[in-house]
Amino acid sequence: MQNFGGNPSSRTTILSELSNGNAELGEAFAIILNDMVGQSGITNPKAEPFDMTSKSWRMLAAKPDKTPDDIKKLDEDILSSVRDLAESYLLFIAKQTRNLTGKIDYTQYEDYLLKYRFGRYQSENKPEYLQKVKVQIRNAFDKISACSISGDDKLIDKNDMAVYIYALAMKSKQDSSNKFVGFEMDGFIYPENYAVSEHNLFEKDDNLFSVKLRTAKKILNNEL
Repeated sequence: MQNFGGNPSSRTTILSELSNGNAELGEAFAIILNDMVGQSGITNPKAEPFDMTSKSWRMLAAKPDKTPDDIKKLDEDILSSVRDLAESYLLFIAKQTRNLTGKIDYTQYEDYLLKYRFGRYQSENKPEYLQKVKVQIRNAFDKISACSISGDDKLIDKNDMAVYIYALAMKSKQDSSNKFVGFEMDGFIYPENYAVSEHNLFEKDDNLFSVKLRTAKKILNNEL
């Protein structure tokens, strides 16, 4: 984190804002997410799931007849993991865009995605494709930044990013009649789920991932 440059107070700002962030973890997370999709909505068949949890969390999760304290610890630990991962991912994005606050605006988010998500398609050489991509990026930014608990929808901060990451790990839950009964999570982000979620994130319409974001926001704000 010493490579940001700028004045000392700016460096202090990002170090304070993202004090639990690890840029190397954030970079690894970014690479794994990008590897999960080929084109938008299409899963890379060779991609692996991303595990947000620890070995001890998995062991406790596999324990039969869990006590209320066990369940509480599982919930607390997964939320802590999500928040740390959110800070790490945001720190990596900030380093790539020379952001010194730890809160990303639209221009920085666009620059990041054009380079790390869409760069492989050489979109800059295809103006009509670039225009389409920028609409998708705007939709994504609007949906993630709308998760803000501060009410500032012009920036993506660590809380917005935590909501986004938690939503990525949520899976639809069905009863024995295949009726939707809510969401569940096991600490993994699966490539097939991520591909669908990313596709929905890029769409302007309110959709299933929009519902996941709103639900994740309530969970992280202790409203559910």
